[in-house]
Amino acid sequence: MSAEVFEEERDAGEGAIRDRCAGNLAGVVTVQISWEKNDKGGFIPVEKPGSEQEHPAQLVLLAMGFLGPEQALLKDLKVEVDPRSNVKAEYGKYATSVPGVFAAGDARRGQSLVVWAINEGRGAARECDRYLMGATELP
Repeated sequence: MSAEVFEEERDAGEGAIRDRCAGNLAGVVTVQISWEKNDKGGFIPVEKPGSEQEHPAQLVLLAMGFLGPEQALLKDLKVEVDPRSNVKAEYGKYATSVPGVFAAGDARRGQSLVVWAINEGRGAARECDRYLMGATELP
C-alpha cells in the first residue's frame, strides 16, 4: 500500500476494503466460522463473534469449496432437494421432480470427481434426448 492517506470503505457483506479515492482493493476482512447443523440436518457456516480481522492486501484470490447447487434457482423452479441440499434425481434417469428438468454431476450427487460429473452429464444428455424425442440413440 502507498504511504498516501486514503479513506477506507467496506463493500457490505463482501469483506473487501476499498480505497475510496482510487477505487482499488486495499484489504480484506475475514471472520472465523464453525459448521453447525440447521433444523433440516444440513451443516451451515456460522460466524464466530469477535473473530473479525482486517488484512491489508492488493490482490485477493478466492479458492472456495463446493457448497452445493444454487438454492434460489431450485426454489424458483420448485425442484425437490435431498437432505444435503443436492437436487433429488435418480441415478441413470437424472429426471428431477419437475418434468423436463434434469440434474447431474455435483448438483445431483454433491461434490465429487470431475470424471463423475462428465459421465453423469453424458447420461443426463441421453435422458434429455429420450424425454424430447421419445427415444434415444445416444450411448
